[in-house]
Amino acid sequence: MKTNYEARNERIDRLRIATQNRHCERIERLEKKAAPMIGELFREGRTIHYAWPVGGKYFESLSWVTVADYLIKNKYVR
Repeated sequence: MKTNYEARNERIDRLRIATQNRHCERIERLEKKAAPMIGELFREGRTIHYAWPVGGKYFESLSWVTVADYLIKNKYVR
């Protein structure tokens, strides 16, 4: 038989896992929406990812994830 303490810890763990799953699903959904807004340039043998959202500033980075994060944080993608 489980004690109240063990049952409480299991509930907290299930809640934490569910919250993490929702967060990951939300980020994946927003990254899919951001994908069409991200372009690629080739400069000096390296791939540069960029975004120039409508009404926004031009942004570029070596990392696709950084550009997607920029679009999400600045609410160009909802």
